[in-house]
Amino acid sequence: MTDYTITRWTHASTMVGSSKDDAIEIIVNNRAATRQAIIDALTLKHFKIKTRSAWKAKEPATSPGKDWDYTAIAIHHAGNSFSCAADGADEMRKAEAIDLAKFGQVSYHYAIDCQGTIYEALDIRYKGRHIKDGNAGVIGIVFLADFSTRGEAEKYGPGVWNTTKEEGVKRGISEGLGVLKDEFAVNHDEPSERQLEAASALTKTLTDFFNISTLGGHREFAKALMTSRACPGVYGMIIAGMLRRELELAAP
Repeated sequence: MTDYTITRWTHASTMVGSSKDDAIEIIVNNRAATRQAIIDALTLKHFKIKTRSAWKAKEPATSPGKDWDYTAIAIHHAGNSFSCAADGADEMRKAEAIDLAKFGQVSYHYAIDCQGTIYEALDIRYKGRHIKDGNAGVIGIVFLADFSTRGEAEKYGPGVWNTTKEEGVKRGISEGLGVLKDEFAVNHDEPSERQLEAASALTKTLTDFFNISTLGGHREFAKALMTSRACPGVYGMIIAGMLRRELELAAP
């Protein structure tokens, strides 16, 4: 944990004859202070970070459950309907629209576009929806890009039949269409230097504020939970491995 642990902020007005003993104590919400401290730390490292208000995030349709005491970080990619050729803010809003329709909230805590801009997707004080049956205590980071190569969805995904059986016909059809689209996809993104630098800075900052012991790709978390996911694609898995070695963390 970092030594930047905020328990209270104080302020005092400068007056003739006043002293530090005249300071007015203001008790603050530690979690709110930590959220802001993470943003401030990244800004001090000269990374561009857009808060939810800055990119005009919508209020969730359903109230996300609270979460804290994070011990793990999961790496994701947005998938084959996303591209580095698109504007990063537009891709963030597209990811939000998909998540609001599916979950009633943004799934991930942070997003990184291809220019290296970091977005506060979901307030860190709330539980994400990025790993099926495994969101508690896990910070979700998504790259707003397609890091998978052709055929990964069929090879590593949950499969049409399993999806239909567990989540219904509608989701099964969606999975089938995704596999079909992936089979014929010829384009994908490769991580940019700015993305890698932003991911390294973000994950390092998060380990300064939370007792993170585990970092992995969505695929690895799914496997540990006896399910299957192609996310975050082959390049996303390379990034996850790189960050894990850099931070000396364990795999899921």
